[in-house]
This record gives sequence, structure tokens and C-alpha cells, in this order.
Amino acid sequence: MISFLRKYKRCLRRATPTLALTMVGLLCTVLLVFANSVFQPTLAAGNGVNVIIMIGDGMGWNMARAAAVAKGAPFYTSGKGSGLSFQKLSGYGLVTTYGTTIEGNTPANPTGQPHLTSNSALDGSDTFTGASPVRPNFSFKPTPFNPGDRLDGNSLAEGNLTGYDPSKGGPLPWIPLTPANAGTYDKEYIKHSYPDSANTATTLYTGVKSFNNAMGVDIYEKKLKTILEIAKENNKSTGLVTSVPISHATPGAAASFVNRRSKYDSKYDPTKTNQDSVLQQTLLNFQPNVLLGGGHPKDFDNKSSTSTAEGVFNYTYITEDTYQHLSNNPTSNRYGYTFLERGPNATQTLLNTAAKLDPNKGDKLFGLYGARGQEGNLPTSSSKGDYSLTGLNNGSLYSSVVKSVNPCPSGQIIPGTSGDCVPVVDAAGNPVSGPTPDTFRPLAPGETDASFIAREINENPTLADLTKAALTVLGKDKDGFWLMVEGGDIDWSAHDNNMDNLIGTMNDFDKAVQQVITWVENHGGWSKNLLLVTADHDHYLTLNDDFASKLTPNPDPNQARGLKYNAKDITFNKHNPREAGHFWGADPNYKYLWGSHSRRIVPVYYQGAYSSTLTRSFGQKLQFTDSSGTYTAPGVRGVVDQSHIFQAMKTAIASPHHSRNTN
Repeated sequence: MISFLRKYKRCLRRATPTLALTMVGLLCTVLLVFANSVFQPTLAAGNGVNVIIMIGDGMGWNMARAAAVAKGAPFYTSGKGSGLSFQKLSGYGLVTTYGTTIEGNTPANPTGQPHLTSNSALDGSDTFTGASPVRPNFSFKPTPFNPGDRLDGNSLAEGNLTGYDPSKGGPLPWIPLTPANAGTYDKEYIKHSYPDSANTATTLYTGVKSFNNAMGVDIYEKKLKTILEIAKENNKSTGLVTSVPISHATPGAAASFVNRRSKYDSKYDPTKTNQDSVLQQTLLNFQPNVLLGGGHPKDFDNKSSTSTAEGVFNYTYITEDTYQHLSNNPTSNRYGYTFLERGPNATQTLLNTAAKLDPNKGDKLFGLYGARGQEGNLPTSSSKGDYSLTGLNNGSLYSSVVKSVNPCPSGQIIPGTSGDCVPVVDAAGNPVSGPTPDTFRPLAPGETDASFIAREINENPTLADLTKAALTVLGKDKDGFWLMVEGGDIDWSAHDNNMDNLIGTMNDFDKAVQQVITWVENHGGWSKNLLLVTADHDHYLTLNDDFASKLTPNPDPNQARGLKYNAKDITFNKHNPREAGHFWGADPNYKYLWGSHSRRIVPVYYQGAYSSTLTRSFGQKLQFTDSSGTYTAPGVRGVVDQSHIFQAMKTAIASPHHSRNTN
């Protein structure tokens, strides 16, 4: 085309004025034709910026610190730290994660009911999302903050935001460094009204505060516009990737609008315009170009030590109707997806398929995986870098120590709970009963533990593999893309107080982060890509000053996938805080005392296009608009809120081609 223009210009100089005018008119016609047929496809309709948010579910500051130390980093006691891929990003800060708390008034009890974090503003008389009437006498009050005094709130005070008070919870996650020396801070405060993965994800994806269980809806159970939809409106491809079931809270909140996170899937009903379930709405309404994660029904449970050759199918996160339809129609189904599932050589099959698909042609990929015996999660990694925990129950440690019985054998209830018992311990601080970690896998006939693990590794990609496949597909869109990647099994390990599993899953997540960083550096760099790495919420973990010395060296870090130390001994053999070098909960005399989330502020690591939007938000108030109006709440000095992360992503997605300020 350039050669043609040069020749045309020389010809024009030699022509008569009349001929020259005719030739100019012809040139304009030619350029218009070429602009449509040649130039136009190369011009992106969107701004060409890729936005990637990576969420370590439950990945508080201490979780990142434990993983960094296990990789050989110095034992730091404040700040960003080093040793992990995401700790190399230039931007760093802290984030509030709180949600709402709403009085449980009903027509039968119209006043005086306690505020609970799981309540919406509707009275719950109809289980269908948005179908119930508003609770009697309800009017949303963003202030005063109302955290209550229990994990679910349980407050009779005014106010519908739980908020965060740094004078009680600490201004930084390392102040106080340990509840053993809480000083003037309230070591129980961060337990109260803790958020869940549904409402925190909803805030990250919509900027709106909502109730625990809320999946893409506000407190009135009205649908909110998610960042995934905003990306699609700006001609970008979209993707959701997770190491846990794909219809779970963190991925699901970006692509659904239901009032309960447990509405994982439902039998498809063509007569309904709203299926009122996460997976159906994801596949039918939101249709991300890439959907990769766990939830496969094969040997979903680990209730016995044996299985059949075909496996025992448990349809929890996907219905039998949905699964059978996709499995039987992998390339021609009602959802329009290319469907892959766990099977031989799963990683290579996935990457080969990803290479062939093009989002510009409307191609969509759904990959469903999950190790047997693990409730749909990808194979579980350990702190030795191996998969020795694969196939074992994900929740057998904490639940075998802390129980809810009446009366409590110890005579004490864990503060902040509604009835969990402080465990009875011996003189050394070890639980008298438990823990009893699971040791049995659902083996098929003729299988050994070793062959079971080998098969699960072969039939399931890693989180880094899933991430690579997603980038392979989405990276073909010149308009750019939005992608969420979740390390969901970090949260499962923290619920179980399992340090071995925690370090392994953190390592898996960090390898996925490195996959993204490498891709960014080879695809436009930081001026064209925005990467944010954060957590949806924290747990309640404390590392003692001698934590690093309690870890066991791995003989060969290269074989341990970069992990220099493991936590096998302090997880499965040391059951008091002194010998284990860490503990869960607010009492340094008990290793196992909190298996839930906390409201402690969490880290965010970030770099890239429009990252200055987030940098400018530190310490600022937050503002959000739901179906009832616009509300503001005070910010925390030096801290952003999850709603600010949403605004940063929105700015990067919707801004024009210029002004890509990087951090």
C-alpha cells in the first residue's frame, strides 16, 4: 500500500490540473475502500490493554510470608517482603475487605433482630434471587461501622457496613505482629463479621459492598454489572481460571447474579429466562471466552478408601444434566463451548486446543478438571513440591481437633464463635484428641497410592498450565482482554490449619503469577498490561519469630519446584505453637483455634498500565452505587478498599488508547 501511494504521488505531479483533480477523487475512493478492507481490521476497537487480576483466596500477609520463607527468603517482619514472583511487582499496598451486616427483621419479627453478615435486605421468604420483599423497617445506613462481636456479626447496634477500625485491628497486618503481644489492639476484633469469598469477589468485580453469599448482586439481590461485562462492552475477550470448582464463589461472582453462593448449578430449563444458578448463568448469560478450573464430579468425595474402575460420580458443582450434555457434545452443545475434561495427557490436550481457538471468531473454551477425592480441586501440592497430599481430604486436620459440642469438654467456647469448643490440651499444649489427618485415597481396583498420584498429575493441568492456556486464547484479541486467575486452594489449606498444604498451594499460585509476568514481558510489556495480585480476605495465622528454624530443608530445591524448606514435620507431628513455630487464632497457647476467615487487611501487589489509578486511591474514601442509591464511607489512612481495585480495572479497560500511566 505504501509503494502504491508513492507511485501515485509521482504520477500526480506530472498530470494536468483537471486530471490531477480527477486522480485525487479516485485516490479518496481507493483509500476508503482500503480503509475498510485492509486498515480497519488492524485497528483495535478497544484500547488494547490487557487487565489480569490474580486472587490468592485467603492469602493474607502471613500466608505470603510463610511461602516466601519456604523458598529461602529472609524472615521479614514487615512490609512487602521478597522471595515470591508477585513481590517483584513495583506497586504494593494494603486493602480493606469488609462487607455488610443487616438486621434479620421479618414480618413475624419486624424489629429488634440482630444484624448478621449473611443477611440480604430481603426477608428470604422466597429462595429465588430477588423474589422476596424488603425486610420491615429497613433503610441502609453506611455508618456507623458495625462489626458486632461474633464471626457473623450478631449485633443489635445501628449501621450496615462492618468497616475496619485500625485502632482495634491494627493499621498494618504486622501491627500487632502477634496476638501474644497485642498491646492496645483488640486481638479478637478481626474475627468479627469476617467476609466471605462471595461478597469480597462481588466488591472486586463491581465496586459495590454486599452481604456474605452475594454473587454479583447488591443487598437487595439486584443484579450488578461486573467487570467481566464491562470488558465485553469494550470489545475485550474475558476469562476465568481457578484451581477449585469453576462454580465456586471467586470465579462465579464475576459471571452470575444469585443470592446464595451454594447455587452452584441447576438442571437447564429452556422455558426459564433466569436459571438462578452460577454455572448456568456463566455459560448462558455471561459466556466468558475461557472458563478453566475444577469441579469435575469423578470420585468427588473421599468417603471410602476404594472406588470403582469408572469412578463414583458426585454432581455437586455441576449437575448431571449439565455434565452429561457437555461430555457427550464436546464441540457442539447448547452453550457454544469447546469442552475439555480431565483425562490422559490433559495438559498437552488443553494447550493444543487453546492454540487452535480464536476469540475473534467467537470461540470459547471450557475445561473441567479436578483430582479424585479432593472435592473438585486440582491435585494438591505439598511443601516438598510434590503431590503427596493428592487424593486426601482437604479438611481433616482442624475439624478433628476443634468441635462444636455441648457442653464443651474444656468448658470454654472459642471467642467469636457461636459454640466451637476450645480443645482440651495436655501440659505441653498438644490436643488430647486429634488431629487425625486423612490417609486414604479413593483407589480404583489395582491402584496403588503412587499410581493414583501419577494418574491425577497426568489427567489434570496445574494452575500455571491453565493460566498459560487462557493467555494463549485471550492473547489473540487485539482489543485486549480481562482475565481472573484464582489460587483457591490456598483458602482450603488455611481453613484446615494445614501449613504443608498452604506452602504448596502458595507455590502453585506463585508459579501461575510468574507465568503471567513472563507472558506480559513478551506481549507488549507493562505499558499494555495491568497485573494486580491480591487476596479476597485473610485468615488468622501467626508465625512465631523462630518459624523459619522449624522448617525442614528439602534435599533438592529444584526437584521441590523451588521450595527450599518444607513444613511436613510442623504440620503433622508438632501440634503445639512452641514446637510448630506458628498458630491459628488469637491465643498463642493453642495451635488450632481458628478455622475461619478474618477481617484483617490484605496485601495488593500491582504493576502496569493505568496502575497510577490505584496508587492515587490510597487513603481515599470509598463510594459505591447500588440499586437504592449512592453511598460513601470513610477510608483508612494509607490503605485502599477492594472497591478501588474495581475502579482501577475499570479505568484500564474503558480508557482511550492514550494515557497508559504505569506505576
